[in-house]
Amino acid sequence: MQPLLKRTISRKNSYELKTLKEGERIPLVSSTMFEVMLNNESRKKYVSYLLSLVLEKDMNEIMENITFVKQELNKENYHSSKKTVDLVCKLGEDIYNIELNNNMEVEGLERNISYAADLYKSKMFRGSTYNYQNVLQINITNFTFAGNESCHEEYFLRDKNGTVLTDKIRIIYFYLPKIREKFYNKGGLSEIEKLLLVFNETPSTELEKIMEGNKIMEEYLEESNETSKKEEIIGLYDKELYDEMMEYHKLKHAREDGIEQGMKDGIEQGLKQGEKETKVEMARKMLASNEPISKIQLYTTLSVEEIEKLKRDL
Repeated sequence: MQPLLKRTISRKNSYELKTLKEGERIPLVSSTMFEVMLNNESRKKYVSYLLSLVLEKDMNEIMENITFVKQELNKENYHSSKKTVDLVCKLGEDIYNIELNNNMEVEGLERNISYAADLYKSKMFRGSTYNYQNVLQINITNFTFAGNESCHEEYFLRDKNGTVLTDKIRIIYFYLPKIREKFYNKGGLSEIEKLLLVFNETPSTELEKIMEGNKIMEEYLEESNETSKKEEIIGLYDKELYDEMMEYHKLKHAREDGIEQGMKDGIEQGLKQGEKETKVEMARKMLASNEPISKIQLYTTLSVEEIEKLKRDL
């Protein structure tokens, strides 16, 4: 079976970051809202409720014992730069890492795996000794993989026969587009699926129905609505939208000019807009370098079918 991170990425039904209209609120897939509503000790009831649903433990007990850990992992000798994780908290000796994955690049998910490994050995400060601890990483992912129908998947290190090497590293992916699709199709939702919808979905009669009687979800909806109206938060969100737009244009220009750092030596002639032959040649070279299909699409604008055919012909 093909490894998860080698499959084609799909953004169908994903949440889009956009300028808000009247009555809309900022979704949790925004880094701004994630920091304000989830990675926030003054609002720890929301992350506590999320963990209670994943762990099947009492929320109040989690709230009483949860501690937030400094986000930045100090660099080891073999790292070129410091690494920043989205949210890390501890319950007793167990570590919980929540990552927001809003970018379609597989590299982000690869990076998350390295975070989980670093947290597992728990050398959070230079000079400290290793202490291997239980790590659960929860990936809130605003895309899915082609052919995947699951709303969530869980991974351990295991052998080819299914024997788990260690249960100390556990990684869960929640796919927001699949949960959203399930919601649209009136499918039965689990409590955590309902919560992730409340975190992101535009307020509606249908959304109110699924959270009816759930005090925490109702409080989140009310608080996030109010937060979305604050000038300071709107300013941060607007900057986030601007940064995302600039990143998009940077990639677009790199594609048009045929320039990508790290690939210059492998590309003798850059991409010339409108010339199909050059696009095909660039795609072949990227395939030879084992670049993901999603990335090849971005830089060549070829269809998945065209790229798959080139791959078979190599």
